[in-house]
Amino acid sequence: MRLVLIDFRHPFFRPVTRRVVIFALVAIWTVVEFFQGSTGWLIFFLALSAYVGWGFFLSGQPDEPPPQTADKEPPPPPPSPDAS
Repeated sequence: MRLVLIDFRHPFFRPVTRRVVIFALVAIWTVVEFFQGSTGWLIFFLALSAYVGWGFFLSGQPDEPPPQTADKEPPPPPPSPDAS
């Protein structure tokens, strides 16, 4: 068992748009803390932005959905016409 802050392999994070929006929100909040002058929160959100950016974009996670498994049976062939 591995303890992680965010499970980047979770199916919720597979679409690129969700990853971009989450990263943008964390980065924007980092800028807000910078202009508010909260040094502690700035460092926290700066580290969180770096962690999320690495996990979403630089860690090598695939952008496409996983391939379908061969658990399902293939569909039956279409009925052949009777040549009478």
